[in-house]
Amino acid sequence: MADIIIFNNSQITQISHLFGDRVMTGSEITRVFTRLGISDSSGESTKWRRLEYAFTARQNNDHAGNAILRFIQEVLSPVNYVQRQDEFEDYRSELNGILSFSGIQYRNDGKFEKVSAATTISDAQKRIQSILPKLRQRGVHARVIQYCNEELLKENYFHAVLEATKSLAEQVRQLSNLTEDGSPLYDKAFSTSSPYLILNSLQTESEKNQQKGFCLMLKGINSMVRNVTAHTPKIKWIIDEDEAVDILMTISFLNKYLDSCQVVRMEP
Repeated sequence: MADIIIFNNSQITQISHLFGDRVMTGSEITRVFTRLGISDSSGESTKWRRLEYAFTARQNNDHAGNAILRFIQEVLSPVNYVQRQDEFEDYRSELNGILSFSGIQYRNDGKFEKVSAATTISDAQKRIQSILPKLRQRGVHARVIQYCNEELLKENYFHAVLEATKSLAEQVRQLSNLTEDGSPLYDKAFSTSSPYLILNSLQTESEKNQQKGFCLMLKGINSMVRNVTAHTPKIKWIIDEDEAVDILMTISFLNKYLDSCQVVRMEP
């Protein structure tokens, strides 16, 4: 970005709280300051106050917030969060709410880009990706996020639920080596007479009903979501955030049951 970014006092305070209260230890702050050549003469012991003082002093000296941007990129470099993607997205989400008032956002590839500047709290909140924390708070299955993370980050809920349903069919295929898709796949895999996968021993009528019910749920979510999104224009089926959470948690529930299934035979 060629434009000079200057943060106001409130933004500097909020950025300092984010990194000082949630992201970094005191020794980590010292190491990053040293690497970036940021002076720390505050005398403060509280982490966020150290950051606030150093950021303010450096911006006043440079007449630009470039050093603060470099600090963000150093600490929130994607390579630091390869095994902690959920944390990375949480921090990035909160950060982008703060940065939105300056007309920039921090992308998941570790680069900044210009966006239209937020002018109200409501505007800023719209920039914050809130659905991922909601899903994680409810214990969403990792496979759901794996299949639709990119769509969720773009708030593309229509295609997010479509991609998430694919996680179910693909997991059944991996467990059974079957090649079918949709209802034919589920009917074959969860047959009560010649199953590939079972939820229980199938010895009682109740156990057989559970097997049948699970199969119906898989077929139902496939018909309701995957078939609809595949054939209905996006403008005809609007999915808001709350509805997306409900659908994705249903898919999560089914994925958790798939993990408890026993493989009794596999297609050669």
